[in-house]
Amino acid sequence: MSAGLLVVASALTGNHAAAEPAKTAATTADFPANPLQKPGWVLDRNDEFNGALDSSLWVTNYLESRTQEYRSRARYGFRDNALVLRIDDDQPTYYSNNPMKVSSIQTGQRTDLHKNDQFDHTIPTVIKYAPQYGYYEIRAKSSVKNGIHTAFWLTGRQDNWSQRGEVDIMEHAGNHGRSRFNYNLFSWSDPNLTTSTRSIPVGFDMTTEWHTYALEWTPTQLKLYVDNVLKDTINQSLNYAAVFYLGLYENAGWTGTLDPNDKRPKEFVVDYFRAYKKAPSTDPLVSGATYKIKNAATGRYLDSDANGVVIAAAGSTYDDQDWVATKHSSGAWTLKNARTGRFYLDSEAPNNAIIWNTGDVIPDSLWTVESASGGFRLENAHTSRNYMYATSGGAVKWNTGSTDSSTVWAFERKG
Repeated sequence: MSAGLLVVASALTGNHAAAEPAKTAATTADFPANPLQKPGWVLDRNDEFNGALDSSLWVTNYLESRTQEYRSRARYGFRDNALVLRIDDDQPTYYSNNPMKVSSIQTGQRTDLHKNDQFDHTIPTVIKYAPQYGYYEIRAKSSVKNGIHTAFWLTGRQDNWSQRGEVDIMEHAGNHGRSRFNYNLFSWSDPNLTTSTRSIPVGFDMTTEWHTYALEWTPTQLKLYVDNVLKDTINQSLNYAAVFYLGLYENAGWTGTLDPNDKRPKEFVVDYFRAYKKAPSTDPLVSGATYKIKNAATGRYLDSDANGVVIAAAGSTYDDQDWVATKHSSGAWTLKNARTGRFYLDSEAPNNAIIWNTGDVIPDSLWTVESASGGFRLENAHTSRNYMYATSGGAVKWNTGSTDSSTVWAFERKG
């Protein structure tokens, strides 16, 4: 971020703001901007907000068909190479009979997008960017007080009425305090989703510090990251393309009572928006092939024992150390033991145990195969269960995110 003045872009002719002092230098509490390139991912679209909006990416009218066009226009400017969404004194309310004001930019627009509780006029369909699956990140400061909220969120692009799921990646309201925000999935008219709402504590001041907020969206999961750390996982997913929003809202009706002594403009400051697609790669394993699976730290092999027990044991020729890898349409893998009557490698809650099950293919028995030095890591699809590892005593367990050598497994193909 370089020093600079607020450059104003407004929907109202002649609306200018006085020059503001340059933003102070980043403090040690700020989380730095990530590099533009992200290992394992390919940059799909981005806007670094260096003095102008990318007009090929953004629409500056918020859900215009619900209200009069001039009421939907965003107020925004740029300061220190960052987007500043604003709520101004002279800004009209979003509806004529409601005190809410909105400044929002979004990557698509169509009649009745998102909700059909209000209608004013028909608008053309303009979808500038509506991806499906990937990694989406902003770096932002959320300068909210009571009656104000900011949001980085998405909704289905709504090619049909069931494509209306909503994900609030970061929704921060003044009545949440300075160090907590909502992470939500709303099903609306999508029959395949179940609404899930979460409150995420972060341990820093969101209103004064720069931090990153990101969503990894896969065919089976929605993973929330704050400052590159996984904070929460929703084991559901939208299976259709979506439109993204960056918005600042006043008097939305659920965010507390607005203090009339809090001077406008109110602001939501965003350093960048970045969208990534998974980098193309060949599968690490051959679906349908049989492997012996050796732990890098102990040199022992993954072995099925009686009564569902899985251990790490010295190498043998028995089929209880043979595992058949199968890739599923979601991209996740199952590992089925070759011995008759013993099925899929599975995680369970008690004692962080790894077991073999009797045939269920559920998140507990689905695994992501990640490349690592000396082999691969196996990450479980169940919420909060991460990598499989082996102990020096031969136990096999799952952890909550550690990535030392005990979590690395070499796959030795048979035949």
